[in-house]
Amino acid sequence: MDSLFVCPRCGNDDPRYVGFISNRPYCRRCIVFKGQEAEADVFPSSSDAELKLDYELSQEQKALSEELVAHYRNGEHVLVHAVTGAGKTEIVYAVMAAAIDSGHEVGLAIPRRDVVIELAGRLRGAFPRLTITAVYGGHHDELQGDIVILTTHQIYRYVAYFDLLVIDECDAFPFKDDPVLEAFARRSLKGVLVAMSATPTPALIERFRAPGHHILRLWTRYHRHPLPVPKTIVSSLLFNFDCLLGFIIRYRKEGKPLLIFVPTIAIGERLFFYVKIFAKKGALVHSLRPDRTEIIDSFRAGRYDYLISTSVLERGITVLNLQVVVFAADHPLFDEGTLLQMSGRVGRKAEAPEGEVTFLSRRRTPAMLAAIKTINHANAHLQVVL
Repeated sequence: MDSLFVCPRCGNDDPRYVGFISNRPYCRRCIVFKGQEAEADVFPSSSDAELKLDYELSQEQKALSEELVAHYRNGEHVLVHAVTGAGKTEIVYAVMAAAIDSGHEVGLAIPRRDVVIELAGRLRGAFPRLTITAVYGGHHDELQGDIVILTTHQIYRYVAYFDLLVIDECDAFPFKDDPVLEAFARRSLKGVLVAMSATPTPALIERFRAPGHHILRLWTRYHRHPLPVPKTIVSSLLFNFDCLLGFIIRYRKEGKPLLIFVPTIAIGERLFFYVKIFAKKGALVHSLRPDRTEIIDSFRAGRYDYLISTSVLERGITVLNLQVVVFAADHPLFDEGTLLQMSGRVGRKAEAPEGEVTFLSRRRTPAMLAAIKTINHANAHLQVVL
């Protein structure tokens, strides 16, 4: 019992997370990950990865796509650092097709279930001849296909399986800084890793500076318009609330949907209680709302003028003409990456590439200033490209 125990599944060697049954050690960190695992070499892979797109990639997207294919064929890992709205998913289509044409196993992992469901539909449209299998909590009867798109929580089902594993939003909760999920991702890989992020951490960037690794950067959105630069209003809580009501009224008149981000569920509930007194046609979503999918769909369909949300919508939502207000932007939970992702919800559509982002706060924080500086930096690169 005194010897060092290293979990063969997740690599945990912290004695605080080691338990014993009949003097035999077990890992408390990964014990909850139980279930069927995929068997290698049992799915008849397709050799026809015909890629069907109804639109042209930008010059920058095409260049990165070709570089990805070259690095894959050389067995080199890649980090794709691309601004929000750059079209990261479209960039990896070609390398996925190249892997499938070689008879290889392909996986696309994303931290969040709702994004897996949405992207599964997009992949089926892009690869009409392939079997696209979506694997997420409550939906894992079928584990194999030409392309497996899955939540990062489901990677434990795949052992030395993927010749190409793409992890999108690798900086996002719950995958970020979770040693168990990261260990499962490494265990699932027998080939090349492509990590994608709009807000990579310094540690992640340093990891991809190692030999056999590459960093590809894309500073431009696919429609080649600049990122909206957030405006900051610093004042009292009451004045910020009045400003928020003004934005709701103005955007409603202009026919533009408004997404209002809040740092916590409690703040969201309290804010919605007061806002709906003056503006009835709105809603609130957060992680504890069982009907949030229906509410989000209604917002997309234009049935609400505004939607108050916690960070559950900081990624993966694209709405035409969307405007964003970050309420209590100075809250400690809002770091630079979070503020960048929230700002990146605006101007994602080519039909409406511009919009407004406003930070409402009682003070300016380093995170707010850093987010604005990063966006200006990306826009400066865009000017060089153009």
